[in-house]
Amino acid sequence: MFGLTLKKKVAIAVVDEPAIRPGEARAREAEATAATLSRIVRVSDEAAAAIAALDAVTFRDLASAHADARRAALRAEEEARRAARRARVEQLAAERLSEDDWRTKLERALEAAARGEKEFLLIRFPSELCEDGGRMINAPDPDWPKTLRGPAADIHARWRDELKPRGFGLAARILEFPGGFPGDAGLSLTWGA
Repeated sequence: MFGLTLKKKVAIAVVDEPAIRPGEARAREAEATAATLSRIVRVSDEAAAAIAALDAVTFRDLASAHADARRAALRAEEEARRAARRARVEQLAAERLSEDDWRTKLERALEAAARGEKEFLLIRFPSELCEDGGRMINAPDPDWPKTLRGPAADIHARWRDELKPRGFGLAARILEFPGGFPGDAGLSLTWGA
């Protein structure tokens, strides 16, 4: 009985829907197509008018505006990098080398020796962490350790007090020269000849 009732309701619902004649559907499609074509023609006409009004001065102005925007973006990006580097230097200058960090660095140096390496980079830091911006490391001046601050100074002190008496060396180098100026510096523990 339930199935029969359901069939009647469906039949009623189908009967109640307005029927669309095939001709009407085609007419609606034709109207939509005509409206779309009209929009395309209007946009094409506007684009053609804009193109007709162009001259070399407009092109030069566009290229110049693009170059100006690119230079401004590069300047802003470079300033953001400099600000981030200054903040990193300030943060590093206030940090101290923990016992766990020192032990981890020595363990990693031991692993490097087991791989056949003759040195291990203990720390990489911005040369601005040095009081002279890394110039004495680059020279090399024998007094370069006096310019170190933060964890770099701590690593040098630990090396001097604990590792130097056992035959280890410590090499200080400027690792990169962006724009011709000292960039990051590094202190490497050495044990090879």
